[in-house]
Amino acid sequence: MVSKYDTCTKDKVQVSYCLYAILFELGLNPSSKGTIYLKELIEYIILNNLYDYSYKEILNLFVTAKHYEQKNIQSNIKNSLYRIKYSKAKINFEKYFEIPFDNYYLSPSKFVIIVALKYKY
Repeated sequence: MVSKYDTCTKDKVQVSYCLYAILFELGLNPSSKGTIYLKELIEYIILNNLYDYSYKEILNLFVTAKHYEQKNIQSNIKNSLYRIKYSKAKINFEKYFEIPFDNYYLSPSKFVIIVALKYKY
C-alpha cells in the first residue's frame, strides 16, 4: 500500500498508513464505516493541527470540509467505538498509548484526541 504521507522525514506531522492497523489492533471493526470516519477525522486533526479545539468544533470543521452529514458521522463513530472488542483493546491500549485502558477513553472525543496526539510529534 502506498501512503500519501512521508513517514521518513523529520516533519512535525508524521502520519503513516498504519493508522488503520492501530485502530484494528485496538479492536475496532475494519468493515465499519465508523472506523473509516475515525481514521479520516484523526488525519484531519493532525494535518490541520487542531489539537486545541474541542471535539464538537473539530467535527463541525471536518463535516464542512468533507461535505458529510454530521448525524451520520456521529452515529457511525459512536457505534464503532461501542462495538469495540474489549479484550483486544485492553491488551493493546497500553502498548500503543502508554496509558492503562479505561472505558472512559472510549468516548468519541477522548479516543480521537488520544490517537491524534500519538502523531503530534
